[in-house]
Amino acid sequence: MDISSEAADFVRARGGRLWVWAAYARMCCSGSPAWMHAATAPPSDLPRGLEDFAAISAGGAAADDVQIFFRPLHGAAPDVLEIAMHGRRNPKVQAYWDGCLMAMA
Repeated sequence: MDISSEAADFVRARGGRLWVWAAYARMCCSGSPAWMHAATAPPSDLPRGLEDFAAISAGGAAADDVQIFFRPLHGAAPDVLEIAMHGRRNPKVQAYWDGCLMAMA
């Protein structure tokens, strides 16, 4: 688990909690990959709710006071879950599964 200091500051400013999960598009062809999502508010549109999320340790000084909740995809987890900032005009926190926006499970 790796979180940038900018992303940690962003999450801290919004309550200190981050939810990370992979989900398939609602309307897409079969065989499409699951995309990574990250939010500072709990997702409300998940079919099974929040029960599959588990607290994970980010490690490092940048992650002090940041709680990260991760939901694995079919029990699989990335070798490296990266959290960073994306965008300049409307910055948002973004999760990467082994460096990709798609869950490579």
